Amino acid sequence: MGRSTKNQKKQEQEKAVFEMFARDFELPEGRVVYGDKPDVIIDGPRKIGIEITDLYLADGDNPDSEQVQRRHRDAVLQRAQSLHREAGGRSIELHFAFDFKKPIRKVEPLAKAIAELGRRIEQGPSGGIPDCTFDHIPELTWAYWNGREYPDARWRVTQSYGTPLLALPRIEKAVAEKTELAKKYRACDTYWLLIVIDFWNPASDQDISWPEGATVDAGAFERIFLYRTHFASIEVPTWR
Repeated sequence: MGRSTKNQKKQEQEKAVFEMFARDFELPEGRVVYGDKPDVIIDGPRKIGIEITDLYLADGDNPDSEQVQRRHRDAVLQRAQSLHREAGGRSIELHFAFDFKKPIRKVEPLAKAIAELGRRIEQGPSGGIPDCTFDHIPELTWAYWNGREYPDARWRVTQSYGTPLLALPRIEKAVAEKTELAKKYRACDTYWLLIVIDFWNPASDQDISWPEGATVDAGAFERIFLYRTHFASIEVPTWR
């Protein structure tokens, strides 16, 4: 995917998120213009530039982050299913849950272990698989199969996620980073920052209850909003 295509997709996502935000928040008077640096401009009596940024629980290059581990889980099961079929396994559909406390480090050995487990599972009864069947695979916490074969069977990740508390230091980091970038924004009378938490993404989703008495440095921004998609936004208490 080329850089221009990536940028276009990113701008489309930001536009969709901002429109969701605007349904629950009364915007100031003015024409809404989408672009880059900042992502949105409200061109009215005051020209307000709005920068949009996503908030994650950990950096995307952190090997233990949900962003990375989610890719690893999918890769492990895709590889495990291929190994299972190559070894003569049936076209069954299995579901697995992984232990968040035991991050995946190497895909291939884990995939081999799960492929071998698949051969054992397909010989037994359908339903939830007893923990003792896979206690030699510490990365797994749960396994299930329904006893049927499918021509397009696919091994799937099935996870249950808790909602962690708000990552306040990461908000402070996001504000500081965007404040530095604000030096290159198009000229506006003032700037706002919209920090987005994706409710559907476990790498991002977190409780947005604001800690009592906590404030953050406003940096380059007149107002800062925290928006958990599909929920009402809150305005972040700031200091200068």
